[in-house]
Amino acid sequence: MSDHEDERIVEPEAGVMSGDDDVLSQPAPPLDPYTPEPGPGPGEQRAFNVLRWAWIPVIFAVLLIVVALFR
Repeated sequence: MSDHEDERIVEPEAGVMSGDDDVLSQPAPPLDPYTPEPGPGPGEQRAFNVLRWAWIPVIFAVLLIVVALFR
């Protein structure tokens, strides 16, 4: 008798199995669940480019505040 003979599938679409221990468990994934993408996509690259330019108004606002404080 193997370990998997006592298990039965509870939800076939989700892959949830029930065994002797009354705890529902999912089978182990065949591969590592975290697979990073090779790089940012086109939309993400545009967002990073805009983020670089977003520092200019922030620096300008800080300079205005510093000038206002020392006047």
